[in-house]
Amino acid sequence: MKSYIDELAEWVDKRAKKKRRQDEAAVAFLAARSNVKEAIDAGYALSTIWEHMHETGKLKCSYETFRKHVRRHMKPTTQADPKTTPKTGAQAFTGKESQDDQKIKTSKVEQKNDDPLNGFTFNATPKKEELF
Repeated sequence: MKSYIDELAEWVDKRAKKKRRQDEAAVAFLAARSNVKEAIDAGYALSTIWEHMHETGKLKCSYETFRKHVRRHMKPTTQADPKTTPKTGAQAFTGKESQDDQKIKTSKVEQKNDDPLNGFTFNATPKKEELF
């Protein structure tokens, strides 16, 4: 018959082997980061990449954790749209706009003037025919 101390020591060893490290998912992702980047560049969806890596045993984390690591450890590869990018320092301070920005604004103003049902416009002096 084993003593309680021997039994306890065996149980502690088994428990330590079962216990996972907190950063195990991050370490596994960083090891597979180049493969993930290649797959993303090839056009595969993140869910497909995660599912394959999860089934093959390369990653043991959840899909949400995988997405978190992708956002945290990989730089975005998409090109920014010049119309939606914020103004740079010189443009913001001087108030100068590029010709494209001016064209967009003038076309929007023209659209507003052409369409009478474009929404509410406040006029401090009302027209007599519009009053009840």
